[in-house]
Amino acid sequence: MVVVVYRKSERSKVKYMKVFENEENPDRIINARARKPLIPDICVIDEIGIGERFIEIYKKQHKITKHEVIK
Repeated sequence: MVVVVYRKSERSKVKYMKVFENEENPDRIINARARKPLIPDICVIDEIGIGERFIEIYKKQHKITKHEVIK
C-alpha cells in the first residue's frame, strides 16, 4: 500500500491524498516516462509513504479530511 500527498500545481495550497492498495513500491507512481501516469505529471508530489499507518499521519500533518482509495 502506497500513500501519496500531492497538489495540482506549485502555487496551490489545497492538498489531495490517494491510497494505492495494490502497489507495493512507489516506482510506478513517480515514473515520469509513463504513458498513463497514476498521478498526472503536472501535479507536485509532497510526500510518499509505504504502509497503512501513513494515512492517518498525513491526514493530521496536511489537514486532509478525505482521501481516494485506488484498487
